[in-house]
Amino acid sequence: MNQLGIKGSELARQLGTGRASVSHWRTGQVIPSSENLLKLSKALRCNARWLASGAGVPEGNVELELGPDLRGKAPLISWVQAGKWKEIDMEVLQQTSDTIFYQHTANVSGEAFALRVKGDSMTSFTGGKSIPEGSVIIVDPCIGAEHGKVVVAMLNDSEEATLKQLVIDGGAKYLKPFNNSYPTMPINGNCTIIGVVKQVIQDF
Repeated sequence: MNQLGIKGSELARQLGTGRASVSHWRTGQVIPSSENLLKLSKALRCNARWLASGAGVPEGNVELELGPDLRGKAPLISWVQAGKWKEIDMEVLQQTSDTIFYQHTANVSGEAFALRVKGDSMTSFTGGKSIPEGSVIIVDPCIGAEHGKVVVAMLNDSEEATLKQLVIDGGAKYLKPFNNSYPTMPINGNCTIIGVVKQVIQDF
């Protein structure tokens, strides 16, 4: 917004909001709601998508509709780090300069993290739910795992976490892939559920 040549006080006046809110938007401390993003794009005469995410160019038609409000951002970590998530200091991770964060619209806790999907075990080739390789998932470790939920789990004999659907059938539990080419794995105390997937982000 600083590059678009309009003072914070003038923006606040046009939008009918406080100067503190505009200041927080400028610094990235607070993400504007969809309604305020639309107002900002009109006031600044710029593309709302560029204003929200930095994608594309500032010039262009002002968009009349935006998606759901951004709720926060999650650090992108490795699958090895996911397996040791309880040992990782979230504050230290957030202050690391090379940490990549993914903005999301998921309703998750402040402990949520992001993972980039490896392999095609969760890619369905027969229809239904699918999480293709390369997708980024937003995972919340503070949500209880229930039947049918997609989870990130750590097997006792593995150094990395795995992504599967949790199936509970009677007293038995399984980790099921969406890709039928991979086997369903029974779990009986030999695995720890690290978190529940709340959102899938795909780049094109």
